[in-house]
Order: sequence, then C-alpha cells, then structure tokens
Amino acid sequence: MGSSITSAGKEARESMTPKDDFSAHEGKGEGPDAGVSLASSNRALERKIVMKTDAVILTFVTLIAFLMFLDKNCLAYANILGMKVDTHLQGQEYSWLGSIFYFGYLTGMPVSAFLITKVPVGRLLGVAASLWGVVMMCMAACNNFAGLATVRFFLGLLESPAFPSAMILIGNFWKRSEQPLRIALWYNTFAGIFGGLLAFAINTLHGHLANWRYLFLIYGSVTVLLGILAFFFLPVSPATAWFLTPTEKQVAIARLADTQQKNNNDRPSEFKLYQCLEALRSIKFWVMILLVLAQGITAAGITNFNPLIIKGFGFSTQRTNLLAAPQAAVGIVAQVALSLLAYFIPNSRCFWWIVGTMPALAGAIVIHSVDVNTQRPVALGGVYLMGFYNVAFVMAMAIITANTRGSTKRPFVNASMGVALSVAEIVGPQFFRQSQAPYYQLGIWALVVSYAVMIATGGLYWLIAVMENKIRDRNGGGGGDGDGVVAGEDHDASMAMDVDLTDGENKAHRFSY
Repeated sequence: MGSSITSAGKEARESMTPKDDFSAHEGKGEGPDAGVSLASSNRALERKIVMKTDAVILTFVTLIAFLMFLDKNCLAYANILGMKVDTHLQGQEYSWLGSIFYFGYLTGMPVSAFLITKVPVGRLLGVAASLWGVVMMCMAACNNFAGLATVRFFLGLLESPAFPSAMILIGNFWKRSEQPLRIALWYNTFAGIFGGLLAFAINTLHGHLANWRYLFLIYGSVTVLLGILAFFFLPVSPATAWFLTPTEKQVAIARLADTQQKNNNDRPSEFKLYQCLEALRSIKFWVMILLVLAQGITAAGITNFNPLIIKGFGFSTQRTNLLAAPQAAVGIVAQVALSLLAYFIPNSRCFWWIVGTMPALAGAIVIHSVDVNTQRPVALGGVYLMGFYNVAFVMAMAIITANTRGSTKRPFVNASMGVALSVAEIVGPQFFRQSQAPYYQLGIWALVVSYAVMIATGGLYWLIAVMENKIRDRNGGGGGDGDGVVAGEDHDASMAMDVDLTDGENKAHRFSY
C-alpha cells in the first residue's frame, strides 16, 4: 500500500499543485521582483475567493441554521403566548414536545447519513428545508397534544440532514484555520436574539388567529422560500461553485489541497465500512460524543425553557420576550470573538472550549444558588452568562471538521454527533419538571453538571491530540501543526486529495486542538 500511495502522490504533484494553478492564472513573471508580485497576487486572489464563498455559502448555511433554530426556539415563545392554554397541555406534555422533536431527528439521522453520500448536499438541504417549512406551518392547525407531538416528530425527521450537511459544506469550502469562525456564524444564536423580538412584534397583532399560531405560519413560509433557493443555488464544493470563474475554481481547490482536505459529496462515493470502524476505535471520537451529550442537555434546557425561566422571575409576557434576547446576543459575541482568537492563535481551540464554558457554568450556579424573589437582577445576570453555552460546541465542531478525513468517515462522524445531540435533547427537557415550575431546580442542576463535563472533555481531548501528534512526530511521518500546511515527501497535499485517506491512514496529518 505504501508504494501505491507514494506513486499517487508523485503523479498528483506532477499533474496539479497549488503553484501550478496560481501561476497559470498570473503568468510566470520575470525579474527579481516577480516572485513577490506573484505571491501578492496569489493572496489577493485567494482573499477574493474567500469573500465570494462567504457571501454565498456562509450566507446560505447561516440562514438555514437560523431558521432551523428559530423553528425550535419558537415553541417556548408560542407557549408563553398562549399555546399551552389553547391546546390544553397538561403536566409534562410541554417537555415531551421538546423531546419528541429529537425522536424524529434520531429516526432521520441514519437516512441522512446515507443520502449525504449519494445526493449533493445542496439539493438535499433544499428539499429538506422546504418540507420542514411546510410541516412547521402545520403547527398552527394543531389543537391538542397529539397533533402537536405528531408535527414535532416530522419536523425533527426533516431537519435531520441539516447539521451533517452544513458540516460537510464547511469542510469542503474553507481551510481548517478558517473553519472555527464560520462554524461560530453557522451554529449561531441569532434565533435567540430575533426569536424574542419577533415574538414581541407578533404578540401585538390583532388578527383572527391566536398570535402563537402566526409564529409558526410566518417562520414556516420563510423556510420554504429559503429551501427552494438552496435547491437551485447551493453548490457542493469549489469545483461546482457557480459564483467562481474557472481559474478561481482551480485556485480554490488548490488552497484546500494545502491542508489535505478532500471534498466530500462532489459525486456519489463508495461506502467504506472500515472508515466507520476506524472512527469507533478512536478515543477522540468518544470524548466528542460525551461533549455533545452534555451540550445537548444544556441546549435543550435553554432552547425550550429559557423564556419560561425568565418569566418565572416575575416578568410580564411582553417583557419576557425582550429580556430573552440579550442571552443570545452574549452567545453570538462570545462565539465569534473566541473563534477569531482561535484563528489567530494556532491550536488554541481546546483552550477556548474550556475558558468559554466557565462563564456558562458560573451562570448556572448563580441561578441555582440565589433567591430569585429578592435577587432578580442577579438571577437574570446568571441567565445571560449561560449564553456562553455554545462556545464549546462550536470549537468542538471545528476540531472535528479539521481532524476527520475520509469520504465515508466524515459523514459518519458528523451523523454520529447528530445522533448524540438528539439523544441528549430527548433527555434534556425531562429534567425540567412541571411540578418545579417556574424555578426548575432539577433542570438547573442538570445544566451545572453538564457544563462541568464539557470543561473536562475539553482538557481530555487536548491531552489526547497532543500525545498522538508527538507519537507521529517520533515515528517520522512528515507533517506540520494541526492548523497549518502539512508537508511531507510522500504524504503531500496532492496525494491526500487524490487518494481517499482517513486521518488515521495519512500519517502526515497532525490533529488540531
């Protein structure tokens, strides 16, 4: 196998290297300043490509994620706008509506993992978003728990391709060093910011329907429109990007070759079981599963109960809608700021993963400890500190995208994270007992424990990645740091792009942390 890989690498170097693509665009140049001029021109062209990619691909995935999270968040706002009363929900039925969504999501994950290897993710996302928008509008027609539960199940089923598809797109279009910021913007908390503001605005309507029903009708119709646009205009990789010129496509592909990234989903690929087994044998994989389980519990609590917790502090419905927004604003600022630091400081993602979770842990402890009747502003401050809850997940997803190679392994790992997340979000709402409303002592305690687990997994992953990199260095595999260009005589970027190697097989690969 070693000799065949070496031959593939040599042939790839001769046929196409990043240098060849760049020089083809800019000309050879002559004189002592030609190299500097070419390098400057290369960087300018690459910046142009990144800007175009951000404008199209990042906009699409961010809007899809925004609507996906908005569709889930609006259940809590619909509840405080009167859904619980109008549909006669009793006991734990509202909590079960939060869990049932993820039964559907979990059911759809194996199908999504298979479809991603066979169908271009742009088409898959477009169809899924359009259908879940239609289902979302059906929520407005429900009058009892059975109807709401049925619709929530199918909503989860249809949203299941969104998470792994977005991870594939981010891995296909951006370098590893560029991915944390894009993931921070994609896995955003904009829904939390605008969800409360939109709920406030919709609650001022005086139509023929109850105001909570308008939430679902408006959000669902916008989702259908975006799904149709994604179906026609969301490409899979730089090779199929309609917004790039032929030369820009070559350069975009070449710049990803520098980080040994192989685009997934350019065309149907063979399912390789051994790549899935390689993931299952990795300690890093199970550390990430544990992190996602803990994060899923926190996300379930915040998504489904944050407005209810704030309303339990004694605020009116309209004021609750407004006071819920700052927590999400804290979240997006934290995610973007720490992702920028991760971009400029190589291999610092686990550090920010840990540091970024500490304020969320402090916030949960504050809410759990203070008397909200006498220290309401302090308790509200604790709610806002919990806006940091997404930082660890954003850093972890960037690490997974950077560290996972293989045409089957990447979709499998992404789907596995989705399964773990759905399991956690099934369990998470059940910690919030109706009998403990509006303070939900057990639920807040579950958040405290989950944040502690998230901090511990960050340190453990950091240790494992550093140790594995040192082992590869001692064994003589060519390579660089986890965030940089990986080099090696027989393990160069072109070989990694042309041969479907996993991160385990490609010994030149160094793990990001």
